[in-house]
Amino acid sequence: MSLEQKKKNRFLFLNCLYESSNGETGAMFSMWEVGTELKLDRNETSQIVDYLIGENLIESRALGGGISLTHWGVKEVEEAIENPSRPTEHFLPFNVINIGTMNNSTLQQGTTNSTINFTYNAQTAVDIEKIVSQLNDIKESLNLSNELQSELLSELQTIEIQSKSSKPKNIIIAESLKSIRTILEAVAGNALTPLIIDQISKII
Repeated sequence: MSLEQKKKNRFLFLNCLYESSNGETGAMFSMWEVGTELKLDRNETSQIVDYLIGENLIESRALGGGISLTHWGVKEVEEAIENPSRPTEHFLPFNVINIGTMNNSTLQQGTTNSTINFTYNAQTAVDIEKIVSQLNDIKESLNLSNELQSELLSELQTIEIQSKSSKPKNIIIAESLKSIRTILEAVAGNALTPLIIDQISKII
């Protein structure tokens, strides 16, 4: 894994804690559950947590992986949100590491000079439900490799789980939609594929 990707994952982890806690330092979460939500394996999760604890951005609160944000972790995320083009103490400017502009604490990875504007609300929920339904209808006819088929199913499942959550996370839904769009762009697929790509692009 590249250093750039490690930096992205560290911030995604920190930002997930910030969103889940609404920026409160008293809220405690399982590091393993956060890692699972971000699709990190246990080794990656452990390394990220060790780094963030070492930098005093999070703290260990309980045996078994209980963690919470520190005051400095909150400041780090809020500084990044307010000034996405400037580096923080621990992270490069987001435009340098290709994350883009942040709105509603949502990140976009892997693109250059682009902006993501995404808020999960009643309207986007309807639009996303439509996209998921269309993909479930045509997924078998997309001629995907086993690996891409598995990835598509995983992303669809992630979106469905988040959609049913009492506190769906913008960052996770947006990343899953972006991954699905990338998969669809890589195959000829069904006649509906360009329409679905366009629908996703309008959302994120």
